[in-house]
Amino acid sequence: MKKAQQILLGTVLMMMGLNALPLSLNAQQTKETKATSEDNLNKKDKLGKKQGMWFFNMPEQFGDPSYMEFGTYKDDLKSGLWYKLSKERQLISIETFKQGVLDGQAQYFDEGRLYCIGHYRGIYSKYAYDTFMVTNPVTLNDTMVIISSDRGYTKHGLWRYYNPVTGHLVKEEEYQVDLLLREEEFTEPAPRATPERPKLPHEGGKHKGWDAGKTSSKKSLIK
Repeated sequence: MKKAQQILLGTVLMMMGLNALPLSLNAQQTKETKATSEDNLNKKDKLGKKQGMWFFNMPEQFGDPSYMEFGTYKDDLKSGLWYKLSKERQLISIETFKQGVLDGQAQYFDEGRLYCIGHYRGIYSKYAYDTFMVTNPVTLNDTMVIISSDRGYTKHGLWRYYNPVTGHLVKEEEYQVDLLLREEEFTEPAPRATPERPKLPHEGGKHKGWDAGKTSSKKSLIK
């Protein structure tokens, strides 16, 4: 791993306040490596499996913009929180993985500003299909749903969408294994009108406020 990439990773973690998470440069190591900054990133164990912290700098391809991505591997599978940033170093996403599959909370950003928080449920079946019981929130009736294991994961739970500029909640969706059970949209509050600044005495006009009077005494002020 190049030293410049290590410095960038450390800087990004500090900017995002992630130094409290188990993502520091000295936290993830394989048994055969030494505890040095040069050995803490992009390492494989004796079996050739990715372990610990990995950092990727993905070039632009097929019309998609370039991005940076980092997170931890366990036995060659993504595990825990994974972070994706644009080439301008703005957050694109924070996703949770388990055994290489999206599973848990995910956050998505527009130019570094949060616009969506949702949850995934991973599919870990060794068979071609997996079955799930879905409960209707109104009737409370259970329905068996069959999902192809190739999908890897499903939307599951509450998804919230925000205006990335104002931060206001604009929509909620509730899923059970990709089935949309409820959807609700919200009206953003009207922007507050900027109150008119009260005029100062000298801004009152010809007959308002205080003006220098044309009297025999130039020292006097006439209202």
